[in-house]
Amino acid sequence: MVEFKEVKAKTILNKYKYRDNWFWCRYGINPYRGCQFACNYCDAVTEKYLVHENVEDFSRIIYVKTNAPELLEKELEKAEKDVVALSGVTDPYQPAERKYEITRRILETLRDKNFPVHIGTKSDLVLRDADVLSEISKKSWCAVSFTITTFDKKLLLLLEPFSPSPERRIEAMRRLAEAGIRAGVDFTPIIPYILDEDNNIQELVRKASENNAKYILPGSGMTLRSNQRIRWFKLLKENWPELVEKYEKLYGESQEPHREYMVRINRKAFEICKAFNIKTYIQPPDFERPLKENFEAANLLLLIAYFKEKRTGNPYAAWAYHKAAQNIEELKESIHDIRNRNALEKIPGIGKNLAKIIKEILDTGKCEKLERLNNGSFEA
Repeated sequence: MVEFKEVKAKTILNKYKYRDNWFWCRYGINPYRGCQFACNYCDAVTEKYLVHENVEDFSRIIYVKTNAPELLEKELEKAEKDVVALSGVTDPYQPAERKYEITRRILETLRDKNFPVHIGTKSDLVLRDADVLSEISKKSWCAVSFTITTFDKKLLLLLEPFSPSPERRIEAMRRLAEAGIRAGVDFTPIIPYILDEDNNIQELVRKASENNAKYILPGSGMTLRSNQRIRWFKLLKENWPELVEKYEKLYGESQEPHREYMVRINRKAFEICKAFNIKTYIQPPDFERPLKENFEAANLLLLIAYFKEKRTGNPYAAWAYHKAAQNIEELKESIHDIRNRNALEKIPGIGKNLAKIIKEILDTGKCEKLERLNNGSFEA
């Protein structure tokens, strides 16, 4: 039995220190805490995020932020327009949303304030709000990513016991795409030794392609930390005891698999996506904002970072690009003016090599390094 606890949030709009280069978000909103879908690989149960006293209550007690829409309206008055993510540590369209409609009211507020949106969900309930999402797409920018990791029903009973079926999700994705809303698949996590086989990846990519997915985001670095690690190893011992030793070797004391493994799985997923002619990234957002040219240049640097991180299996491999992008976004003048003064290297975090890349972007609108990485090269 699920218990809903209505609470009054003190704040609702969380600003990230750095822009996310998967979903392009600068802000995040969690309309709820806890999630009824109870996915056994979910990292939201880790101590870093958990607000429940007992980890088992994460899917049994759902905190409902009833004042979120009104609070958001006030907080947006002081916020710079940028991409808002729903959500980080909960699903905005879990069953509680049917009753409370907090997510819909948040989206209506974001629409009225012309804020762009990224939604991550496992639920086809998002179709209910296609009208609002369509308006957001036209006024600013919107993308909806459906988490789908497999179509194997036996595995799903163990991995995602209470989530809507992947068939319902992919149908919802298709219908959103037909309505002109950017939609694709968040293929995360590709669970080691369970979902990383060629057949599973090929089936998922094929079905996503057949249903007009605009992108697939492969994620091979499933984290295992604190409560999440304990829960996952318990599941392994009960259902895949032969994998316990393999996981111990793959992870060791780390929260992530060995980088060699992540690179190998990323390469495989990227190659399969390329065979189906489907993008492995979300196109950077395009919406009106002050000094838009700075924003666009910064986003291309972040996209380079995204591909470098995939290629190396190291989330810090391209940190210089993240810092440079951040500093470009914070400029008070046009980057074109700075380029015309030959002063790009005076921007904090931008040395000779990055300045050369930025000049190419500004002068041609293209970037050879990005095109090479975008073509799926894990050698560049």
